[in-house]
Amino acid sequence: MKAKILTKTCVVLFLLLSLTLQASGQQKDSLQESSIDTNYIEDYSEWLTTRLYLLYQNATFIVSTNEVDNIVFRPNTNIKIGIAAFYKWFGLGLSINNPFYQFDESIYGKTKSIDLRINAFGRAVAAEVFIQNFRGFYIRNVRPVDGLYFTLPNMNLFSLGAYGYWIYNSKKFSLRAAFLQNERQVRSAGSFMVRPGFSFYEVSSDTGIIPGELRSKYHLASDEIVASGRFYSISLAPGYAYTFVFLKNAYVSAAVFPGVAWLTYSYDAKAKRYSREDFVFQLGLRFAAGFNSRKWYIGGAIITGFNDLDASWSNSSFFYDVSQFRIWGGMRFDVFRKKKKNNL
Repeated sequence: MKAKILTKTCVVLFLLLSLTLQASGQQKDSLQESSIDTNYIEDYSEWLTTRLYLLYQNATFIVSTNEVDNIVFRPNTNIKIGIAAFYKWFGLGLSINNPFYQFDESIYGKTKSIDLRINAFGRAVAAEVFIQNFRGFYIRNVRPVDGLYFTLPNMNLFSLGAYGYWIYNSKKFSLRAAFLQNERQVRSAGSFMVRPGFSFYEVSSDTGIIPGELRSKYHLASDEIVASGRFYSISLAPGYAYTFVFLKNAYVSAAVFPGVAWLTYSYDAKAKRYSREDFVFQLGLRFAAGFNSRKWYIGGAIITGFNDLDASWSNSSFFYDVSQFRIWGGMRFDVFRKKKKNNL
């Protein structure tokens, strides 16, 4: 019951944070609209920007003990097909599982997943909120004698969090141009940024996250038979992003966020509960490349270290990260400006 109340409270707080950052971004945008250097940025936020995209999320959950090094858990997730639209600071997208190809559930097991992301990208301030739940994992790098994968259908991993971005050189550098395409970077530029963040994670399995066959094979101690755990993280990461423009409309953009996070976490093993507080290093990376013209655009992006978590307890350690791979293509439509002109 307490977990449900905590989850609902966190969701409300994250949404409020997103709206607060969005409002701040709008206020700054209105002040800076006339001072944007048009030699560097072309603004299409008043246009309707649409896209079709493919999305693959590589969720990786790793447990290491004194006896076993790097047990890699992954959900059986598929490449998704989606459609999205952006107008001003607001964006909305919908994705479904790829109907043309499915990963074999008889080999990798079955995964049920929920993945909700809310983006509010102002010009100087941006925010991202995520809510994820994966139920059903398989062990990627260790197989039993029959050659099949170990599957854990009752293993559940829930995560939620929020990140903000403060962009210092927003007059010349556009984060939207690289990842949303409702702006266009027409000349190479970069900017220092600051990324604060907050996240919550919970992992659980009725029978423990390490299968009994592996526990027997490696003679794991009772304090290494983990049943559930909860993690809270507050992070701060300064960073830098740069977009290189070439051949007029082609671009490559990269951003790096090295930072620190304060973690507080507890784990329930078979015989004991562990709790700890610690500071850890985190590294977030974003990369995008494509062709962005006035009417249409194509491109792709890789994002790693978005909901990154690295922790240790007793004789074991835990690592979790979700990397995103996207490929997109889209067009812009000047429908709203035309309507305004017609009304005048």
